[in-house]
Amino acid sequence: MSLARLTRPAQTWALALESAFVDPAHPTIAELNDRRFVHFISCALTEDGTELTLGDSETDSTITFCSIGNEVSLTQYNATGNIQWLCDANTGGSGSTVDLTSLFNKVTAMLGSPDVPYWFISRTGPQFSQDQAFAAGQYIKMAKFLTDYPQWVLDNNTPIKGLNSLAFTGDVNWNYLVA
Repeated sequence: MSLARLTRPAQTWALALESAFVDPAHPTIAELNDRRFVHFISCALTEDGTELTLGDSETDSTITFCSIGNEVSLTQYNATGNIQWLCDANTGGSGSTVDLTSLFNKVTAMLGSPDVPYWFISRTGPQFSQDQAFAAGQYIKMAKFLTDYPQWVLDNNTPIKGLNSLAFTGDVNWNYLVA
């Protein structure tokens, strides 16, 4: 039996406050690396329960008298975001003092209430860049979501996990090259 744990050190996940970017279509390196507004959360997330994907877009098939055949126009992207994280045993319950340095408690605090707007950010690569500062030449995917009510995942013989199925607000910046 191996005690080595497999990781994906090229995958970075971050949550950014709604106000983190002056222009979300063109986030700057300084904005992406401002730890007051953008929080790296990769090491608290589970791989099988976390995703940021782009699904089929909404379309409009309205035909005018000048349309040629059946025209379909893209109207809006559909992004899906789910975040599953590990929970910390020291949450401050039963009279204990909460561990405020715990990444798990930080993620629980950020995702533990409904209707909080965040930009969910994904960066893949370069190797060993997980939770390292954003740099020019890297591609990111980000979409704006509202948190939902968290669900607590209780499985036998596994740590307690939180799950938040995020509600997409319509704002997306996909495969953006950081300049």
